[in-house]
Amino acid sequence: MASAQTNQIISQLWRPVEGQAPLNVYAIVDAARSDSIYPEILGAIVPSVCLHRGKMAEELAWVAPYLVRLQAQDPFLLWLLEAGWGKSRAAFVRSSATLNELKRHFRTCLTVYDEEGKSYFFRFYDPRVMRTYLPTCNAAEIKTVYGPVESFIVEDGDPSKLLHFSWAGEKLQKEKISLT
Repeated sequence: MASAQTNQIISQLWRPVEGQAPLNVYAIVDAARSDSIYPEILGAIVPSVCLHRGKMAEELAWVAPYLVRLQAQDPFLLWLLEAGWGKSRAAFVRSSATLNELKRHFRTCLTVYDEEGKSYFFRFYDPRVMRTYLPTCNAAEIKTVYGPVESFIVEDGDPSKLLHFSWAGEKLQKEKISLT
């Protein structure tokens, strides 16, 4: 049975948006955060895809980021929230896009370049990174990160709260929601 906090998170993930069709809900799950994540993804009956490609996906399978399509009350979602909330294991995504469309989009966000052109792996999906990074972005950067995403939902530094980031025209909206 899910805890009251888990049920509140689920209700926020599937919160209706007035005048919009229901959105798909996904998690970008960071397998590097716990040895139990990769086996759970493999055993889950949920559509999922590694955000790495080819040889890198094979070599880093145990620590890679995975995009997972979620359903309310799915055993994988319940496990992820009960075992992982407050441990920076996932960022949640609301979008009308398909799994493959989001996969293509998020793969473009995994690498960033410095002024000299050197590439770096960017863990944008880590809740600790996302909640710090998004508020610092200009409009062009937000458009790049959001792409087909309606909103991102991540745990706050205080796990009794969640942060809901949405993109409204030219302005990032940040809503802090208490789970107690």
